[in-house]
Amino acid sequence: MPLLAAYLGAAGLVALLSLWQLYQPAPFALPLGLVTPAICTVLLLAVLVSRRPNVALTTAELGWLRSPTPPWAVLAWPLLRTAAPWLGAGLLGGAALLAVSLPAWPVAAALPGLAAAVPVLQAASHAQRLTASRRVRLLLTVLLPLLGPLHPLGLMVGGLLTLLAGGFIWKQTLRSALPPRLLRLLEVQAVQARTRRLGLPLLAVNADGLRPARRWTVKPPVHPTPARILLWRATLPLLTSPAAVLPTLLGGLALAAGLPGLMGPCLAAGLRGLPALPPPAAPVPASKALWWSLLPSGLTLGTVCAVGALLAGAHLSLTFSAGLASWLALAVFHWLGGSCPTAGAGVRIQLELGAGLTPGILTATCVGLGLPGLAPLALLGLGLLALLVSPLT
Repeated sequence: MPLLAAYLGAAGLVALLSLWQLYQPAPFALPLGLVTPAICTVLLLAVLVSRRPNVALTTAELGWLRSPTPPWAVLAWPLLRTAAPWLGAGLLGGAALLAVSLPAWPVAAALPGLAAAVPVLQAASHAQRLTASRRVRLLLTVLLPLLGPLHPLGLMVGGLLTLLAGGFIWKQTLRSALPPRLLRLLEVQAVQARTRRLGLPLLAVNADGLRPARRWTVKPPVHPTPARILLWRATLPLLTSPAAVLPTLLGGLALAAGLPGLMGPCLAAGLRGLPALPPPAAPVPASKALWWSLLPSGLTLGTVCAVGALLAGAHLSLTFSAGLASWLALAVFHWLGGSCPTAGAGVRIQLELGAGLTPGILTATCVGLGLPGLAPLALLGLGLLALLVSPLT
């Protein structure tokens, strides 16, 4: 929803600028005193609905939070430390605006206060003891830049009042003991910052330290056997993220349209949902484990790819080729060594693209030779060969 709202807002802004160019002789003589306050207010409203915490704490500061020191006194310095880059960006933006247009000095003078108010309002909106009255005050605080259209100095005064009022609401919220949920939020953020500093993968948790709720829930088999567990594990990435199959649908459309070069990146994007191969200690032979891991994903993605080909009006042989394309791409990707855990990110991307291009090139070759009915057999034979032959790495 935020991305959709940003897109619609940008489209509306383009429409307004187009109308302005139609009815005004100077397209770039925009009324900054009228447009800028509205834009600043919309951006500050977007800050209130964001869920990203912004006050980064060290281990010592987390310890101080458990002391009798008032929480706002402990968090004041981290908040100032977070607001410093925003203040610097506001100063640089104001200086640049003054260098371009000297009459826009009220807007340039308001930018530092408005920029510094962003982390302050974000911190105030994340506090967990916001009563209804404080939420209303916070909303009214964000609307203060609308004083700008009344007077040229109104935007500067509104920006400073936004900064001061946001800080006052934030201090009032943290005047009592720190809420447990906010403390947990800050601890999770500290762990994430430390993880990012060490170059480790980030934890798949939300701001409260919990795993995000999933729309689709996939239950493990009731009577688990090695085969059922491997089948469940192979289909898990596809069922937990249904949107990941959309590029494969586009791949089927590209194959039916005779565009193998476009089909390759689409299938390569679908390969990112490739399930991890079973560990060596799995109680099944390695060959069966490979088949049980790749076959469900290949059939699922192949069905989606065949549906895309049917939507584009492909004939029977191209539809069968589209149904086998994803399975062949998975087999070739495994044969090239893409399933190896030691493969780097750059190498993996190249292998994904190469495996995704293989079905399209093979199908286009058969169609170019005048043998479209041979394409499904060629795809099936190459996939079986890739699964039977040992991987390159």
